Amino acid sequence: MLKSNPERMQERLNRIAGFTEEENKITRRTYSKAWVEAIKYVKKEMEAMEIKVRMDSFGNVIGQYNPEGLIKKPVGIGSHIDSVQNAGAYDGVAGIVVGMELVSVMHENSIKPEVPVEILVTADEEGAICQRGYFGARFMAGDMEVEELLSYTDVNGKNLEVLRKESGIFKDIPFGNDNGWAKNYYDRFYEVHVEQGGVLESRHCDAGIVKGVVGIGRLFIDFYGESDHAGPTIMEVRHDSMVAASDFILRSWELGREYNGRATTTVGRIQNYPNIHNVIAGKTSVVFDFRSEEDELALAIAKEIKEYALSLKDKYGIGVEIIREVYTPVKLFSPDLIETIRELKIPNSMDLYSWAGHDAKMFAEITDTAMIFMPSIGGKSHCPEEFTDIKSFQLVCDNLIRLFIS
Repeated sequence: MLKSNPERMQERLNRIAGFTEEENKITRRTYSKAWVEAIKYVKKEMEAMEIKVRMDSFGNVIGQYNPEGLIKKPVGIGSHIDSVQNAGAYDGVAGIVVGMELVSVMHENSIKPEVPVEILVTADEEGAICQRGYFGARFMAGDMEVEELLSYTDVNGKNLEVLRKESGIFKDIPFGNDNGWAKNYYDRFYEVHVEQGGVLESRHCDAGIVKGVVGIGRLFIDFYGESDHAGPTIMEVRHDSMVAASDFILRSWELGREYNGRATTTVGRIQNYPNIHNVIAGKTSVVFDFRSEEDELALAIAKEIKEYALSLKDKYGIGVEIIREVYTPVKLFSPDLIETIRELKIPNSMDLYSWAGHDAKMFAEITDTAMIFMPSIGGKSHCPEEFTDIKSFQLVCDNLIRLFIS
C-alpha cells in the first residue's frame, strides 16, 4: 500500500504559514506580497514534480500532473491559499498540501494516474475583497460577469484591477478574458479541508465525509445618524447611528439563539464614522451573516432581521438602508462521489454538513464535487489556535490516493 510522507506535508504547511503580511501572525490576503510569495513557493514545489503550472487572470493557480499526456477531463483537488487576518496555518492550505502530497507519492513511485490530476490553489476564498466567499472559484465557474466582478472593492475602495496591478504578478495578463474557464472542464473535484468546528473531535472521529454546505447569506446594512459633539449635544436630541447598530447586533445575537442548532447569526464586521472618541457616530455599517441547513429558515431569518433593522428608524431617529443582500442556497455534493468515498472505508469516519462556505460549494455548480474533513482540535479556526494533527493528513492521503490510480 502506498504511504504518504507526513514530514513533507508538515514542512509544506510550515513554509506556507511563513508567508505573512504581519510579523508573528498569519495574514495572507489575496494580492498581498505574502500571497505572491506563497504562490511562487507552491509553483516551485509543483514544478519539481513535473507539474505544468499556469495561473488564470484572477489569480487562481492550476498545476496539472499528466505524465502520460492523456486527453481526458482532469480531476481537480485543492483549496485556497489566502487567509483571514491573524489566521491559523490549516484553513485552505491543508487541501493544497494534501493535493500536492498525492502527486508527490505518484511522482516518486512512477505511478501514472488514470486521468490528468490538477492541483488547484484558489484565490480570495475568504472574500477579503468583497465580503463574498470563494470569489476566485466564482471567477472559474463564471458565476458573475466581469463588470460585476470589477464592481466589488476591498475596505480601502480598491477593485480587482487595482489590486492585481499592485501585486506585480499579472504584468501581461489582462483581466477577465478567461472568466468561467472551468465550466465543462473538470471530470470531478475534491476538496480536503479542516472541519473548522468541533463535531469530528466530539464524536472521536478521524475523518468526515461532507454531505453538503449549508445555505449562507449576508446583509450589508448602513445606519445613518448625525455626527455632533459628544459633550454639548444633550442626549434627547441625538441621532446616534452606533446606538442603533448596537441594538441591531444584540437582536442578531438573540435571533441566532432562538434557532440554536438549526441556524447561526453573526455580526462580525462593523465600520463606524467618523470613529472618533468625542464625536457622536454619524454612520455605522454592519454585515449580518446567517446560515442554516434549511433554505426556508435562512430566508425567514433574513426577512425578520431586515424588518427589525428598518424598525430602528423611528426608535432612534436615524436612517436605515439595506445596501446589498446575497444568499447562496444549501448545496448538496455528488451522491455518487460521496458513496465512492464511503467505499474507501476510511477508518472511524462519519457523515456531516459543513457550516462554513468553501470553494467546493461553487465547484459543485459546474462538476461533480465532494469534500473530506479532517478534525479541528478544539474546534478552533480563523485564529492562531487552529490545529489539525498531521496524522489526519496521513490518514486521508493514504486512503484518497486510491481514487486516482487503478
